[in-house]
Amino acid sequence: MTFVPFQDADGICDRFLALLSRHNIQPPAGSSFEDELLSLTQLLEVTKNPGLVQGTQQVMLLRAAAGVHDFAAKVLSAEPLTEFAGFLPHLRLVAQTKFAAASLSQNMSSAYNDDTARKMAELYMGCLAAHVGTQVELDSPTAAKGDNPDVILTATPTVDGVDQPAEKWALAIKTIGTSQGQTIFERIKEGAKQIDDQECSAHKGMVVINAKNALDHQALWNGPFSDLQAAMDALGNQLDSLADNANIDRPQSEWDEIFSGKVKRPVLFLGQSLVHLRTQAGVRTPTALKMLRAYGANSALDPAAHGLAHRLNHFMQTILLGIPGGAGRQPC
Repeated sequence: MTFVPFQDADGICDRFLALLSRHNIQPPAGSSFEDELLSLTQLLEVTKNPGLVQGTQQVMLLRAAAGVHDFAAKVLSAEPLTEFAGFLPHLRLVAQTKFAAASLSQNMSSAYNDDTARKMAELYMGCLAAHVGTQVELDSPTAAKGDNPDVILTATPTVDGVDQPAEKWALAIKTIGTSQGQTIFERIKEGAKQIDDQECSAHKGMVVINAKNALDHQALWNGPFSDLQAAMDALGNQLDSLADNANIDRPQSEWDEIFSGKVKRPVLFLGQSLVHLRTQAGVRTPTALKMLRAYGANSALDPAAHGLAHRLNHFMQTILLGIPGGAGRQPC
């Protein structure tokens, strides 16, 4: 398990602020974005004087700090890439948002009408995709017509250790705010429709369900987990439950219709949260959980899609310092 000391995380935040400055992006005063960007500095002060923040406020500070650190690391790792210019319209929403409570973090719930937070999830996945493939494109965050997938990339999947021909892949990202099965199914269906649309240039695609607004974050934080695997199992169980809800009383024909065109299994359920574990760093070490859970809708996973999902998950877990990759070196 890799832990990032508070001081290193604060340095990542400083570098992220410098990145925003280079691109003339200034979070509005009094916005949630500004609060999140200050959270790591505030957390350093709390570690020196624990009495400054307690109870619910302390949990929210920890969650915000973990979320903004992870988001910043992903964006910083992608900045040198040629595709990054196409990411800037999403990033500029940090300055343009009119929704004061909009959030960068993917490990906490956001308001039902927080469209900016949903766009941040698209940017987050785009940064991961930029290390998995090339020619990464993000759909416009302000002029989207709703009929295009959110992320398109050219990738060379690996199946049984053999590289496949390069193809254009699409990721349609949908954020859910409920555990109601029919609603979840409809979001999956909407994402599939975008991928199958004749205007979509991708050859294949996957639907990604961002579950941050449907997870029971409090239950995960309060859970008495014996180790990291137990905590990951609990997060995985919550994501599995959401997928199972979408499947209740569902004729298999409805699933098969979704995957009859360019859309490939699995559906990916994105879940992030915060728990506390006993570690070498302390008895209650705040620990970030991140997971892409693959759901096959009662059938075998497409090998190329599963391999692509595995690589996306790999970079979500390993990019913690915001350091771009290079010749013979992966981002970290």
